[in-house]
Amino acid sequence: MNKINPNFLINYKSRLKPHLRKIFRKKPYLSLDNLKGDSNQLIAGPFLGEFGWELMQWQGYLRQMSKFYKHVIVYGRSTSAYLYKDFASEFRAMDVSSWDTDAYLLRDFDYLKWANQFKGQDILIADNRCKELSSIMHQDFISYGAKKKANEYDLIIHARDIPFLKGNKKKSLRNWSINEWDQLCSALPQLKIASVGIQELSYAPKGTDDLRGISTEQLCSILASSKCCVGPSSGLMHLASLCKTPHLVWTSNNNGSKRFGGVAYRYLRSWNPLATRVKLINEEGDQPSFEYVRQEILDFLK
Repeated sequence: MNKINPNFLINYKSRLKPHLRKIFRKKPYLSLDNLKGDSNQLIAGPFLGEFGWELMQWQGYLRQMSKFYKHVIVYGRSTSAYLYKDFASEFRAMDVSSWDTDAYLLRDFDYLKWANQFKGQDILIADNRCKELSSIMHQDFISYGAKKKANEYDLIIHARDIPFLKGNKKKSLRNWSINEWDQLCSALPQLKIASVGIQELSYAPKGTDDLRGISTEQLCSILASSKCCVGPSSGLMHLASLCKTPHLVWTSNNNGSKRFGGVAYRYLRSWNPLATRVKLINEEGDQPSFEYVRQEILDFLK
């Protein structure tokens, strides 16, 4: 096995030598060089944050880390179990009915209290300190989704409909209006269109096949089998990238921080590890007209 440098592994502080405990308080992610080397098991999670971060800055990192362990136990939402089935020894579901998240972090969840149950074990805690994890160059990605003719669509849409969250209104600001979605789909009668997403957090326009709420494995097959996925910036667009589904996404150039090159650059390069075909349409910002989106879709499908 080739030696890599998977930075920032947490070794629970009860196992640390005294001279390392000061380091733990400042930066709780330690390299493998600081481990005793007698652990056969890694505990990772719980990932309860944003789906895009789980796809592009977490599951690939754990897949790389799994090469150093006989057993990897992953904690997260039940809907994400499929993402880890190729390497995790066990996936333990933690269904939490809150979507008030920021990157890795679920608001008001006590990550350190959760970690206390794993004293003496190697553990990687999935909270916002993981923003410092290595780039995709230190991750191992696979493509998701079995291609099936029966699952093929011309267009997969993710009409996100995130409710307003107090203290985090930016999520709802990225919603495209229901009226625009209805007009767009009505203007594309020649296309076979499916709507996907979480039932409570997305919309199914009239005339589309409503596939919201299907399993992650089914969703990946639908994406991998279809010609194009379209929608505003969201975690599902990043899933399309890992299913090798060409996707067309809109977002404002001012959306988000400049971390990992900013949101636009993520789609094109830093969060596109499989080099999936993608087009950013941001000439009209994050609230484009349906006519503009319609024409871009037709040009993209050509």
